[in-house]
Amino acid sequence: MVSNVSVAISSVAHALTRARNEGFESASAADVEEACFLAELRRCRSSAAQVQHPPGVFHSVDDHVMSLLQTYLAHEAKQAAKGSSLVPANLATAEGYEAKFDNVDPGWIWSLRDWIKKLRKHEFLDAAPGSQEIANDYRLALLSDWGTGLYGAPVCARSIESDKQAIDMVLHLGDIYYAGDADEVDERFLAHWPRHPGAANRALNGNHEMYTGGNAYFDRILGSAAFAQPASYFALHNEHWLLVGLDTAYAEHDLYGTQTAWLRALADALPGHGILLFSHHQPFSAFESQGPLLQHKLMPLLSTGRVAAWYWGHEHSCVRYDRHPGWKMHGRCIGHSGFPYFRLVKNGARNETRWVRFDAANYLPGGVVLDGPNPYVTENPARYGPNGYVTLDLKGRTVHETYWAPDGDQPLDEFDFEFEAP
Repeated sequence: MVSNVSVAISSVAHALTRARNEGFESASAADVEEACFLAELRRCRSSAAQVQHPPGVFHSVDDHVMSLLQTYLAHEAKQAAKGSSLVPANLATAEGYEAKFDNVDPGWIWSLRDWIKKLRKHEFLDAAPGSQEIANDYRLALLSDWGTGLYGAPVCARSIESDKQAIDMVLHLGDIYYAGDADEVDERFLAHWPRHPGAANRALNGNHEMYTGGNAYFDRILGSAAFAQPASYFALHNEHWLLVGLDTAYAEHDLYGTQTAWLRALADALPGHGILLFSHHQPFSAFESQGPLLQHKLMPLLSTGRVAAWYWGHEHSCVRYDRHPGWKMHGRCIGHSGFPYFRLVKNGARNETRWVRFDAANYLPGGVVLDGPNPYVTENPARYGPNGYVTLDLKGRTVHETYWAPDGDQPLDEFDFEFEAP
């Protein structure tokens, strides 16, 4: 697995040196594009130098060019590994690509550039008006930032698949790494996706899927028989709840197209229903950036108090916020399903899985964050936070949340809330 960004960018350094020596940078005005591209690769190299993950640990950042570079290197390394005794066929080591990219002709840089130039953004697919009716007792399993195929990700999948309780829907909140191309979608998402008997499957769009234009996401996931999902956003309802999955990635951290008006029409058609929102990006965060565009577009709905909870990923952690003081909403970050992320609690107990409280600040609610070691990151388990998934049980006007470790053995925590009509 090409997992170490610092090592990956070393091949860029070799190629840039060769490019300078061979005159690529003595560019005329007609070669500005090449110069800009080289500058982007240098920026990636500089960013990679700051990466603190140890060798062998999967790493990806929310950077368009960096993610494309990682996808390209991984793909080319895989091709080089086929039939070669020098590199494991499954690319199990971070050095798998170096035989191809170190000390070779820098023409691969232009091959990378040409590959990127061929990428096209998939057309946006509009959802039909209205929502699909579901049972009043309904159970969902939620995964997010799960598309690594590594660490706790496949363990979460097998636990969901073998859950003895019925599951009505398995929902992914987005991100397949590095840049969500066809190979990554097949190998890191579809190959591990939990097939729970009788469960419907849904997948929301993530920014990493859109780095290659979203083509594999729209065509290979939504268009697959397992999903048969008409659009990247959807709605379900029963007698008490309206469940809405949003696409916040086609336009980065925003709602593209007519989603805002579509959601408003759904809410108006079911005036007595509580609303549960699902998205990739966060509306707010105590630890990372905020979602001002999402807040602005949905403020008329949020201010009504009808949104009982919002579940999102993007941030690689598990955070359960207290009820928002203004919107009366429960915020939930569950981006911890398969990515090796640094623990947010820096000075906590190193070998204990627990919930650690943080205070409200800067108009944001307080809450608790899941802390503990990650036994699936064998290189340094104490440095990385736990993976896991969440199940939601809808029973009448009550939502029962269960937070699970990847093995699904015992709940890490359980929490109930009800929709309180404004």
